[in-house]
Amino acid sequence: MTMKFTKPPPELVERFNAALPEHPDLAPKKMFGYPASFVKGNFFTGLHNDNVVIRLPDEVKAKMGELEGAPRFDPMGGRPMKQWWVLPKSVTGDAKKLKAFVKKAFELVQPLPGKAAAAKAKKKKK
Repeated sequence: MTMKFTKPPPELVERFNAALPEHPDLAPKKMFGYPASFVKGNFFTGLHNDNVVIRLPDEVKAKMGELEGAPRFDPMGGRPMKQWWVLPKSVTGDAKKLKAFVKKAFELVQPLPGKAAAAKAKKKKK
């Protein structure tokens, strides 16, 4: 079965890009053709269809009232990603709220060990 991916609306792409923090560790890239952002090789937010997805630990998500009832991110159907959430439209439609959520995810992922070195090491072994 093939999953159907659709392009996100241009205004959502614009709001998403504007919400990204200005920081030297930030690395915007594409993932499955969608805008995505990484910090030191760790994926922390991106677009999927007409949704913004974000990485937040369960305990942090539980403290954020606006995420009550937010579904887990499940891009392939049947295997939801741990600590990944689909932000509600009430957040993604508001530039200030979206920026705050993206900033929070960035701050939580930034201290994690980088993945770039590990990825390069694997390539050399092949």
